[in-house]
Amino acid sequence: MSIKKIVVCFIIVLLMIFPASAADISLNRWILNVTVNEDGMVDELIQVEVANSGPSPLDGISFVVPASNIIVIYDFEHTFSSKGQVVEQQIVGNGIKLTVNFNTSIKTGETWNGRIGFRAENFARKVDGNYSIEIPIDMPQAIIAGKTADIGVSQDADIRSQVFLPKGIEVTSVTPKPFRILFQNSHMVPTWTPENLHMKDTIILKGSFSEILKKIADIDERSKTLSKQIKEAKTKGIDVTESEAYLKQAEDYNTNNANSALSSFWKKDDTSALEFIGYAENELNLAEKSFATSGKTEIKATVKATGETEENNETPGFDAVSLILMIISSFMILRIIRSKP
Repeated sequence: MSIKKIVVCFIIVLLMIFPASAADISLNRWILNVTVNEDGMVDELIQVEVANSGPSPLDGISFVVPASNIIVIYDFEHTFSSKGQVVEQQIVGNGIKLTVNFNTSIKTGETWNGRIGFRAENFARKVDGNYSIEIPIDMPQAIIAGKTADIGVSQDADIRSQVFLPKGIEVTSVTPKPFRILFQNSHMVPTWTPENLHMKDTIILKGSFSEILKKIADIDERSKTLSKQIKEAKTKGIDVTESEAYLKQAEDYNTNNANSALSSFWKKDDTSALEFIGYAENELNLAEKSFATSGKTEIKATVKATGETEENNETPGFDAVSLILMIISSFMILRIIRSKP
């Protein structure tokens, strides 16, 4: 056998043993949306995009979640891909390994886009009103011909994360430093962008209960509920102008202005925060009261107007009967007079 044939056979054997390299499979997107629930359970949604530039079809990916139990959620909002996927679980030393098997292998030059959503136990830790979680941003592995292979990160990979803490839980410590800590949907949400989050990082986050933050969140939820009700009422032609004005004042006092409860909370000015919370609660109470009576007032006005019309309609009928009786009485009187000698 010639040296050339020996080299070719050697390369083929190497490809069978190591079917792909980091350069062959690249990660374009790895976005984590993590929700820590009040009971300590964690809901996670991962958005993924991987591209195959190697010679072998890509059959799937795998990664490890540091949890004791995982329930994969299959629906359009969670675990979904237009090309299909099945997720297998395997208990490993540092958690549970999830293997995402593609229904259709990804050929050379193709990409796979999908979502993997699940609920995990013992991912976060809860002790009284304190929560902590460690989220590894580990590189997934490629599955090719039944074997695992490394994945490389594309130069402009979209690596991001958001962590929604339970209502009333403030961030006490976090690494790496997030791009911003948002107050979103009545929850504290540390947020990382590709500039401050990278593969092989580990998000370490701790939070504790704050009575002031809980009050701000409660008012925020009530405001959003009333805002939705006001929009629905306006589509029905109900005048809710007064309620809208009170609601705006409440939102300004609570979260919308530089001088607000939330702004004071960020500054650790509890006295001012509580003062603004009081103003916001008062305005919101007025808004809810005004809204509750706005529809009823219009209904009463409509009923009253309808009642007046009915009375007016009845009056001509009554007058006609009276006129007829008067005519009959007059006719009878005339007959009596004429019949007398």
